[in-house]
Amino acid sequence: MKKRLLLLLILLVAFSLSYGQMDYSEVQFRSFIYKYKEEQPRTSEIGIEKEFLEEIIYLLGKDIYTRQELEEIVYKTWLAMENPKVFDYVYKDFSVSSNKNWGSENANGEIVLEPNPYLTDWTVSDDEYPYFQLALNKILEHFQLMTYGDDAESVASSFNNLLITREFELTEPRDDDWAYSYLETINQDLAQQGLVALVTKGYYNIVVCDLESKEKLTDLFEKFKWELVQP
Repeated sequence: MKKRLLLLLILLVAFSLSYGQMDYSEVQFRSFIYKYKEEQPRTSEIGIEKEFLEEIIYLLGKDIYTRQELEEIVYKTWLAMENPKVFDYVYKDFSVSSNKNWGSENANGEIVLEPNPYLTDWTVSDDEYPYFQLALNKILEHFQLMTYGDDAESVASSFNNLLITREFELTEPRDDDWAYSYLETINQDLAQQGLVALVTKGYYNIVVCDLESKEKLTDLFEKFKWELVQP
């Protein structure tokens, strides 16, 4: 079993390297974590299965990505959840660039990044569920299947970040709109396309899916203790 895992890791690293390395010449890697967690997140033990991710990613991306691309997104997400240490090693470029501080300079004009972003997220999480939510959020945002908006203006611009809606002409927010009220208006526009926008309650992460997939997607997010609502 260990030999097969080692062989798989070698093949994955070779595959990753074949696409070239990112330029880190201006980046300083520095960890502020004294000691990373040694234990891996529990998955099946707490009722989390890979099939849940397969269904979530399919429902969000089936009209956007090919089957092979969807399988790759699922594989990345599951590895990030199941073994963040291996994920950071095998998919270093993706791991670093999918963080929201990628390319940001500090007060000294330096780009300082955590060398193990997903392992760090897991280390500072109280338990599996906050980590799973964060990992899923970062990967879905990277593939433009999830976005964020906590007021009407940011919600309006966020739909340009979603592949499924970026070509749509949506109603502009009113001056007195806030995040949820504007999402209600957006959902009237989306309903004409057979779509609906859902938001993670209390977190303002936004996804768009087919109207008939709403209940299924909501149930799947609940597996990760993440509540989706339709404003």
